[in-house]
Amino acid sequence: MSRLKTTVVFLCAFYALFSMLAGWLVYRHAYLGSLDRLDETGRIRVQQASDRLMGQLSGYSYLINLLARHPLVIESVSGGVSPEVIEDLLIDSVLTYGADRIKLTNADGRLVASSSPETESEPVVGPVDTSLLRAARNGRLGLEAAFDDDGRRMIRLSRGILDGAAPAKGAIFLTIDVAALEFEWGVDPEAICFFDESQTVFASTRQSLLSRRDESRGKDDSRFEPFPRHTLAHEGGHEVWSFSKAIELPQHALVVTRELPQVNMIARGFLDTAPARIAATLRGLLTTTVLGALGLAMLIAALWRRRMADRLAIEAAVNAHLEERVDRRTSELKVAQEQLVQASKLTALGEMSAGISHELNQPLAAILNLSENGQKLLDRNRFNDAADNLSQISVQVQRIDKIIRNLRAFARNEGETAATEPIDLVAAIEHAITLSMPSFNRDGIVLSWSRPDQQVLVVGGEVRLQQVVVNILTNAQDAMASSGIKRIDVTLKIDTSDAVLELADTGPGIPDPTRVFEPFYTTKELGASKGLGLGLSISYGIIRSFGGTLSCRNGAHGGAVFTVRLPLTEKVVQ
Repeated sequence: MSRLKTTVVFLCAFYALFSMLAGWLVYRHAYLGSLDRLDETGRIRVQQASDRLMGQLSGYSYLINLLARHPLVIESVSGGVSPEVIEDLLIDSVLTYGADRIKLTNADGRLVASSSPETESEPVVGPVDTSLLRAARNGRLGLEAAFDDDGRRMIRLSRGILDGAAPAKGAIFLTIDVAALEFEWGVDPEAICFFDESQTVFASTRQSLLSRRDESRGKDDSRFEPFPRHTLAHEGGHEVWSFSKAIELPQHALVVTRELPQVNMIARGFLDTAPARIAATLRGLLTTTVLGALGLAMLIAALWRRRMADRLAIEAAVNAHLEERVDRRTSELKVAQEQLVQASKLTALGEMSAGISHELNQPLAAILNLSENGQKLLDRNRFNDAADNLSQISVQVQRIDKIIRNLRAFARNEGETAATEPIDLVAAIEHAITLSMPSFNRDGIVLSWSRPDQQVLVVGGEVRLQQVVVNILTNAQDAMASSGIKRIDVTLKIDTSDAVLELADTGPGIPDPTRVFEPFYTTKELGASKGLGLGLSISYGIIRSFGGTLSCRNGAHGGAVFTVRLPLTEKVVQ
């Protein structure tokens, strides 16, 4: 009996060790698998945060490139523009794009103009900007992240004045307050920090971690508080940092790292490993318990069943709780997403509604003129002419309906099917000119129309083609409001299989013709009652729906030239 008991004890001990080893292996496998999934989630979070930061900086890169090519900026370096004019431009750019400040220097780094001249104490760039000035001279986009004297976190950009010749004649310096960028970030569930070259937290989703230096990786500096102390461990190829006294960070955090060479930073995401440990521990314990229960099934079957039932109930409760939390979080995310989509939709519709009056002013003005003329014709018993005016009013009403449906389709991202019947482009142009001439005569505008002696048939909708022509003519009228010579030249010619319509004015031209067809782009003053830049965008879409093209350029002697190219339906009809 003694020997049998010893054997049983030995087998039980061996089986217990085997069960614990198997449970540890399951725990280890589950834990590493959870870390792999957590790492994938962390990489997505860090990439989203990095892309968000780089996306914000790309807007400022566009601004500094735009200013570097601006004619006023180029002339100011040579002394051709007064400092007050260029300072107004820099101030407007700061207010529009949200930059902290912008300054302009010559090639030697001497200050030419600044968006905040009252705060510029140095006439020459300081040592901090030397590398940025060198990058600008070499034709590169300079970028540097640093703390200023007040401890603020700033990102500085530089770009040489791009006048088409080398070397650069000057440099543009743009400073961005990182705190302003962080203000636009949403609430992230994980802590994500951007460390600079000195291993100091330069930007973060947790404000309490800002300006803290990781002394274990960088040099000590009394100006910065230390980053929470931690120990480093490697789990299955992953970095796990353990913090003992860090309220802002989890006790054990999986660290996901991504380098951002564009800004000389390293992004690190800190993800809590506690859920992974708990889940892996449950699996390991469950494995050990199952194996132990199987080994003792013959001796304590009843007890084993009860314990297993309790264990399964606990596991089911834990899983149900986790599923409930996941469902609740998913519902919250869906509601937030729907609210964001609705807010964006309402914002876009609000902006578009402000431009409807501009699009309806033209046919409404024509209806007003036609109705007044109709009353005079009726008083003179010229009923046939009055009937013609009423017919034209009906056409303008249909045109208003077309405009509203076009704007509604534009707001809903829906295109209206273009008409396919052949129309006479010459007649459409003359009708548009007829509608515009009363307003032109009032403003003293001379219109030259080179009318062909034959019909020019194209595929399209007559009303919408008239809308395009009237819109271009009205924009030209607005552009020439302060011009000494007010003239519009309208020409129509045949180029192989296309009809080419050109409308040229004597206005000041367009600063950036490549953007003139973008929605909401306008060269008029903000708050003007004549629209928000939707007219040319809609006209562009109308011409494209007819299979043609609408382009814009500045004329050789000034003014803007709009070109409409439409395919002919057949040979020109005599």
